[in-house]
Amino acid sequence: MSEFPVVPMPGVAAPVRDAASLPDSLIAVVSGKGGVGKTNLVANLAVAAAGQGARVLLVDGDLGLANLDVLLGLTPTLTLADVLEGRCRLEEARLEGPRGIHVLPAAAGRCDLPALRPRELAPLLAPLWRLAERYDLALVDAGAGVGPAVVSLAASCRRALLLTTPEPTAFADAYATLKVLHTEAPGLPVELVVNAARDELAAHATHERLARLAGRFLGASLGFRGFLPRDPRLADAVARQSAVVEAFPAAKSSRHLVALARDLLRDVRRPANAGGS
Repeated sequence: MSEFPVVPMPGVAAPVRDAASLPDSLIAVVSGKGGVGKTNLVANLAVAAAGQGARVLLVDGDLGLANLDVLLGLTPTLTLADVLEGRCRLEEARLEGPRGIHVLPAAAGRCDLPALRPRELAPLLAPLWRLAERYDLALVDAGAGVGPAVVSLAASCRRALLLTTPEPTAFADAYATLKVLHTEAPGLPVELVVNAARDELAAHATHERLARLAGRFLGASLGFRGFLPRDPRLADAVARQSAVVEAFPAAKSSRHLVALARDLLRDVRRPANAGGS
C-alpha cells in the first residue's frame, strides 16, 4: 500500500494529499443548483465509459441524500456511512452495476454526514485515493451546493466537472460554486458541462459568459468539457431506472455522453494496475 505526501490546503481544516500525486482518474462532478441532472450525467458517463472497455468506479458523494443506487436500480447493503463509522472497509461497500461498473453507494436520510469537515472525512478519502488508482475512471458525484463535505470531496480529486443548465438560477449557482472552489481548492482544474442546451452554439455561449465572469472577478480559468442537448429520452431512462446510453443508445443525448466519456478517458492516465480487484 503506497503512502502519499500531504500538504495543507488553504481554507480547508485538514491536510489533503498533494494534488500532483492524486490519481488522474479521480474526477469530481459538482453543481451549484440541485435538479440540473448531475447524478444522471455521472451515472451515464460511467456506463458509457465501461461500454468502451474502461474499468470504472462511481462514488455517490451526496452523503445524506443518496440516489445513485436508485437511478441504477441497485440495492446496497453497505454504504459510505458504514465506511465512515468503521463498520466495513471501502472495498467491501462496492456494488457491481451496469456493464460491470463498481458503485460506492451513500446513505439516504442522514443530515449529519453532509456537514462533515475534512478531518472527519479522512477515513474515506485516503482509501478512496488508493482505490481510484485501480480504475481507468473514478467519478465522484458530489452533492449539490457548497457544503463542507461537497467542497472536501471536490478538493480531494484531480479535477472537477461543473454542471449547469443555461437557466439563470442554475447559472448563478454555478458561478457561486466556482467561486467557493477557487477559494477553498486553489489550483483545482474545473471544466464546464452544459446540460439541456438548445444546441452547441447556446452551450458555448453559456460557457463564455461564465468563463468571462470567472476571469474578471476570480482570476480563474474555466475549461469547456462539452454539453448535452435537450432530450426527453433522459427522463424516460430515469423512469426505467436505467442509463440512457443503455436504454436508448441511439438517442442524441446518448451520442453526446459516449463522446464525452471517450474524451475523458483519453485525457486521464490509465493506471498500470487497472486490472486489480
